[in-house]
Amino acid sequence: MSDRTSHHRVVRLGGDGTGPTTHPTPSSAPDKETSMTTPYITKTPKRPAPPASVMTDPVAGPHDATQLPSCWRDVVDALGAGIDRLVLFGPPGTGKTYAGLTVGDVTGGAYRLICNEDMTAADVTGHFMPTADGTWKWLQGSVLKAWEGDGVVGGRVVADEIDRASGDVLSLLLNMFDNVESASWQHPDSAVVHRPRPGFSVIMTTNIEDMRDLPVALRDRFPVAIRIDQPHPGALARLSPYLRAPAAAAAAAAKARRFSVRSFMAFDRLRENGMDLERAAFLIFGDHSKDVLDAIRVDAVSKRPTKKVS
Repeated sequence: MSDRTSHHRVVRLGGDGTGPTTHPTPSSAPDKETSMTTPYITKTPKRPAPPASVMTDPVAGPHDATQLPSCWRDVVDALGAGIDRLVLFGPPGTGKTYAGLTVGDVTGGAYRLICNEDMTAADVTGHFMPTADGTWKWLQGSVLKAWEGDGVVGGRVVADEIDRASGDVLSLLLNMFDNVESASWQHPDSAVVHRPRPGFSVIMTTNIEDMRDLPVALRDRFPVAIRIDQPHPGALARLSPYLRAPAAAAAAAAKARRFSVRSFMAFDRLRENGMDLERAAFLIFGDHSKDVLDAIRVDAVSKRPTKKVS
C-alpha cells in the first residue's frame, strides 16, 4: 500500500468515476419563447484557472496543494479530474463542509444543505413567501440555486448528512443529484422545467464510517468516497497560531480523546474574550482539559528559539 493511502481510505461506491459527466450539445438551443425548459447552455465559456497544484483558500490564501495531508490531496485530485459527485466521510470537525464550500472550482457559487428528518422539499427546490405588498414571491431552495449557478455555469451543493433526510426528500434529492441528462424539476406554478447547468457538482459529507450503511441508490450517485482523517489546513488557519498543531493532533486522535476543530474554535473564542486559560479549557474539554493544556504548552515550548551556546 502506498504512503498516500496508508492512513485513510478512498472508496469506489458506484458509477464509472473516470471523469466529468459529458453534456451532449444539441445542434441548436431551444427557442426561448416556446420552450418549457430553462435555456440550454451549448458551450461553457473557458475561465482562467490556477495551476492544478495551487489552491486558493479564503482564509489561508493561495498554497501548494501538494503539501496538503494525503486525504485532502485526494480530494483536490478527484475534483481536478472532473469528479462531480463526491463523498467526504469520517470523524466530525475535520473541515469536510468547509472544504466542500471552498475547494475546487466554485465560481458558480456554493450552497449548503443541512439534511435532517424535519427538512422538506422547500429546502431543496424552494417555496412561495408573502411579500409586504400582499403578493407572493418564489424563493429558490439550495439545490435549485446551485443548478442555476451564476447563470453561466452550475454551482455546487454541499449536502451534509444526506442519509438523515426523510424518504420523500431523499427521493427528490436522488433525482436532483442524478446526471445532467436525467435530472430535472418542474416548477409547480409556471410549469417551467429546470435542469442543472454544466458544471453543477455535489459534495456529500457524513460522519458515517462504513459506506455500506448508505442506501444503495445514494451510493450509486456518488462514484468516489474519501475518508477524511486530518483537519483541512484552511479550517486550522481560523485558529490562533498556538492552537493549530494541538488541534490537528486532537482531531486525529483515538475516539475517546478526539476533539474537533470546532472545539478549539470555541476555546479560542473564550480566550479572546479574556477567560482564564484553565477555566476555558475545562468548559470546552472537560476531564481532558489538562491533557489539552499540556499539549498546547509543549508545542509552544518546542517552537521557542534555542539559545546559541558560545
